[in-house]
Amino acid sequence: MRRSSVIISCAVAIALCASALTFAQKPADKPQQKKPQPAAQDDQTTKVGVYEVRLPVTVKAKGKFVPGLTERNFEVYEDGKRQKIETFIAPSKLPLNIAVLMDTSNSVKLKLPFEKDAAEDFVATVTTYRRKDQVSFTTFDSDVELHQDFTDNQELLIKAIRKVKAGGYTRIYDAVYRIIEEKLANLLGDARRIIVVLSDGEDTASEHSLRDAIEMAQRYDVTIFGISTKNFKGTGSGLVETSDDKELRRLCEATGGQIFLPSEKIDLFKAFTQVAQDLRQEYVIYYRPTVQEKIAKRREIKLKLVSADGHLSYKEGYTY
Repeated sequence: MRRSSVIISCAVAIALCASALTFAQKPADKPQQKKPQPAAQDDQTTKVGVYEVRLPVTVKAKGKFVPGLTERNFEVYEDGKRQKIETFIAPSKLPLNIAVLMDTSNSVKLKLPFEKDAAEDFVATVTTYRRKDQVSFTTFDSDVELHQDFTDNQELLIKAIRKVKAGGYTRIYDAVYRIIEEKLANLLGDARRIIVVLSDGEDTASEHSLRDAIEMAQRYDVTIFGISTKNFKGTGSGLVETSDDKELRRLCEATGGQIFLPSEKIDLFKAFTQVAQDLRQEYVIYYRPTVQEKIAKRREIKLKLVSADGHLSYKEGYTY
């Protein structure tokens, strides 16, 4: 009996050792990639259980910013129901995080020197005016490449711009989607999230669609400005919108931004200057939707101007 007990004990010990060896040799599970979470202050802000929407607004009449407006000049509607404005900032003093996305595909090869000059001028304007504003620089062709992360260092940004070359296909929507997913979505604080796209407007190789890019921008409160060089020849020429320009316009206007269509070098510089000015001449409206439940449904936003005239630019909706 004693011998049997010893044999059984040895068998159990061997089994336990084998089990421990097998567990030790088992490869660790590959960690799951976490999806970026909305920053503490974006279009989907939660404050002590209260959901709040931030709505940047630009008002222009005859191409010029309309100053002096108050919250009484605005009415906000969500899915047809009027919302109460909780906070109104005029004009916005919030810091800016601006992601410059430059098309370096083969189709813009002849225009690239002008684009680089204009981008340098824009960076110099933004980083000189206010030190709290930061800019990043990314190019897109067959690949999407971040050359310089967010900084107010003018020298680093200009160095990054000067070294790029043209070649490959065009992935506008992938560039917009990725810069939001990997950078802008993770920014903290009240800073405004801005994308400036410089391209000939024709996407030829993106895995993501125009709709994907718009929904991502609306989700994380990103305003997109587009500068289309589709009709740019460096000399005087007419402006004729193509279907590609209309897609870039849709990308911009659906997120509260604007599109510019320069045809000459001087107009290209003016477009960047106008973007820089518009970014600091926004009104910002905060409201708490009457429907607070998270139902994963798209909500449409409608903004009306009261006792004032002008064209409104703001994002058209979001999903919550």
